[in-house]
Amino acid sequence: MRTLLFQGYMWGYILSKANKSFTINKLNKAGKNKEKLELMDNIILKCTNNLIKISGADLTITGAENIPLDEPVLYVANHQGNMDIPILYSTAPRSMAFVAKKEMEKIPLLGYWMKERGCVFIDRDNARSSLKAINQAIDSLKSGHSIAIFPEGTRSKGPEMGDFKAGSLRIAIKAGVKVVPVTIKDSYKLIGKKGKHTPAKVSVHYADPINSTEFKDTNQLASAVLTEIEKHL
Repeated sequence: MRTLLFQGYMWGYILSKANKSFTINKLNKAGKNKEKLELMDNIILKCTNNLIKISGADLTITGAENIPLDEPVLYVANHQGNMDIPILYSTAPRSMAFVAKKEMEKIPLLGYWMKERGCVFIDRDNARSSLKAINQAIDSLKSGHSIAIFPEGTRSKGPEMGDFKAGSLRIAIKAGVKVVPVTIKDSYKLIGKKGKHTPAKVSVHYADPINSTEFKDTNQLASAVLTEIEKHL
């Protein structure tokens, strides 16, 4: 029942806001990007907050006070399940766009919302496309917009972390921004192997920002970030 309610609410909400695309296009034409992002954040936050309630997630958030509010950051988190994006979006004091897999861009309406919010879609099987996506993320950070990435590349669906791809941290070094390591613990319990939603206690920890300008090597930066994430798993 919870699963049906979750899916019904999510797609019903997205459909109910489809008419906002006219306002978004109007703001785009007027060059009012700040106003567009504020509108979208209000719409998206309402949705993610309610999805978290419906999922039965009992959240414990720590370290949010560590996040600087006057500059863009690169959130780097482990990835346990499908609820990680709503959880990050709803709990971070500074909102963000995501680096997501290319397939998500093709999802009707949802792909449109993600693209307009500034999400970057990456095709890991296409080197040229991947480079373009990385450059887009760098430009977005330089323009003052925070970005979130999952260096594992896919959900671990369990307590153990998958392969941590150090190359993704190049985004932070090239943009010269701080990295906020984020530990998401037990979010995989919210959605079982058969896609059934089950209530669970989930913790999210935002660690002290790491200054990427102090690193020239992505492997060293990735090691520092991974160490912080693993401390709270």
